[in-house]
Order: sequence, then C-alpha cells, then structure tokens
Amino acid sequence: MSDFQLQFQEQIDFLQQKVNLPTESYKEISSRQHDRAFVVAGAMKADLLTDLHHAVNKAVADGQSFKQFQDSFDDILAKHGWLNDTDKGYKAWRARVIYQTNLKTSHAAGRYKQMTDPIVLKRRPYWRYRHNTIENPRIQHQRWDNLVLPADAQFWKFNFPPNGYGCKCSVEAINERQLKAMGKNGPDDEPSFDGDRTDFDSAPGASWFPDLNKYPEPIAKAFVAENMRDGVFERWLQRIGGQVAELVATVAYRQASEGDKVKIRRRIAQGEKYPVAVLSSDQQAMLGVKTQVVLFSEDDAIKQTVSRQGNTGFDIKSYLHVQTLLEQAVLIVRQNIQQQHTLWIEGFDPDGQRYIAVLHQTKDNKELFLKSYRLDSKTDLSKEKEKGEVLYER
Repeated sequence: MSDFQLQFQEQIDFLQQKVNLPTESYKEISSRQHDRAFVVAGAMKADLLTDLHHAVNKAVADGQSFKQFQDSFDDILAKHGWLNDTDKGYKAWRARVIYQTNLKTSHAAGRYKQMTDPIVLKRRPYWRYRHNTIENPRIQHQRWDNLVLPADAQFWKFNFPPNGYGCKCSVEAINERQLKAMGKNGPDDEPSFDGDRTDFDSAPGASWFPDLNKYPEPIAKAFVAENMRDGVFERWLQRIGGQVAELVATVAYRQASEGDKVKIRRRIAQGEKYPVAVLSSDQQAMLGVKTQVVLFSEDDAIKQTVSRQGNTGFDIKSYLHVQTLLEQAVLIVRQNIQQQHTLWIEGFDPDGQRYIAVLHQTKDNKELFLKSYRLDSKTDLSKEKEKGEVLYER
C-alpha cells in the first residue's frame, strides 16, 4: 500500500466537503478553487459527477487500490453511458488520472492542515522539501530536495507538492534538532521560483477550513467573504439551477402532488452545504445561537430555486448580501417552529432593497442554516412579530 493510500481523517474531510461542479476542462477553475470544488473534466451531468465523487470518497476512506477504484469507475461509465465512444486504454488512463490526482491532492491538503496546526507549527517550525525519484524527474524539483525553509515562507504558497502534473514530491515538518542533524545552522535561503504560473499555483488545502466555527471571527469572516466572490459559489448555484430546470420540466414532476414533488426534489440533493456568512460574538449572544457560521444547504438552495420560478429581481449575486443583511438588520424576530430555533431577519442591501432572511439552528445546536432568503418589499412581518419575540428593531 502506498503512502497516499494510508488515509487519515483530514484527507477524508477535505474530499467530502467539496461541492460538485460540472466542467468541460480541469482548467476552468483555479488551483485555489479546487480546494472546494470536485470536478472531472468533461463530466457535465450532475448525477454522473455525484457518482464519481462518491467513488473517490470511498476510495480514499477505504484505502482502495487502483484496481478496486477502476472497477467502480467502469460501473459508473456503464450506468451513465459516459465515454462509451472511447477505447479501454483511454478509459483506464482517465480512471488512473482521477484516482491519482484526488489521492495526491487530498493527501497533500490533509498534511497541510496538520502541519499548519498552531501547536505543530510551534514544535516544528520548518518544512523540508523531499523529491521522490521518478523515471523522468523535474530538474528543479531535484534541486529542491532537502531544502529547508520556515513554514511561512512565500515559497510554500506556490510550491507545496504536488506542484505539477505527476509530481510525487512531498513536504515534512521538522524541528530545530532535526535541522541541525542535517548539518544546517538555520533555514536555507529561499530559492527563486515561478510565481506566475496558472496551474498548481497554490498549496492544496490552503483555502480549506475544516470547521470555521473553531476559527476567530475575523479570520472566518474574511475566508467566507473571499470564497463567496471567487466564482465557486455562483457556479454551484448555477449547477443546482440547471438540475431544477430539468426536473420541473419532466411530466412526472408536473403531474405529481405537492407532497410528491418535495420527495422528487430530495432525490437530487446530495447533502452539500456552503458557508455564506459569519456572525460576531455579540450577534450570537443576541440571537441565542451557538455557532458563528451561517450555512446554505443544497436542499434549501433547491427549494428556493423552485419557489422563485418565474420571479424577477433576485439573482445569484443577491446571496453576496447575506453578510450585510445580518450586520445591518432592522428587525430580528425569534420563534420556535417545530422545536427549531427560527430567526426572521429584515434588512437592506447596499442599494437599499429590502430582504428577508430566515435562519434555523439545528436541534443539536451544531449548525445554523439559511432556510429562506428573498427580496421582498410587501410582506407584513407584524404577524411574525406577534408569534415570536422581537430581539431587535429600529
């Protein structure tokens, strides 16, 4: 079993938190965006992509060999009719690329998360580059073998392996004693490197936070704000919108009862979720919630997309204002609906348009979800005020 098959929880978590994005080419999204998006070049159908994602997750979680993964891959191709017009050699090559790329990048991302833990950084403040000999090595990577630099060196932001297709290099965290055992009195001088490349231009896992509720509010807020604007969130909602459009156009859906329509919609949800805002400690105290991160689930995204069929004035970019709405709310009402902690929030976007958001805290208090979010200038919230407790009003 190779090192990449010795799975660990950070590696498993990294793969599982990704959202599925259909793409024609691997290069459609940046290296940084790959931290949060699962893509397979040419896999444009959501159900195909979901099955491939599940297969990769299982391969990593179970430590599967390539042959085991390839068997699952072949079954998925047969089920969806994908790559039917290609020969066995090409299919085997695609399976190996998908398998190796995801194992290597998830392994690197998990290791990056472990090595950047504050306790680990304090004990092992240096990182050592290790070149693993292959048949046709990259000369530059060979020269970096045993290079030791501080963990926060600019070099690692661009050259944390894998830093190229087929790269098998690795990095290990070392302490002062290990540094001296290598015959070094201190870290090496930072070498020159290409910082303008478009592929593999960031450390795998550098923009992935396993649990944003464990990070200081300013860091979590900056992370969410940046990730809401880098394109992955928008493409995620576009994928969901495309699925909904196909679903509601089917005869089976149109003829189904309202209750059956809900069941049909649930079949296309895979449990994905996306952080869209962060509460301050003062906001948490006022709202009576235990978590700072506001999540938007795939299931709720589907519901909201269906409810807006034919409506105008609201688009994907409206979700960029969720943070502003929470910070500049003019009315907050707390209710208990079906034993769920529910918050009705009224506020305005930067252009002065009125929005209403509904947040639900889960019964175990571990997650806070954006259940409803709409542009609305007509709803009378006086009834909602009567049914609940007004926490804030101006």
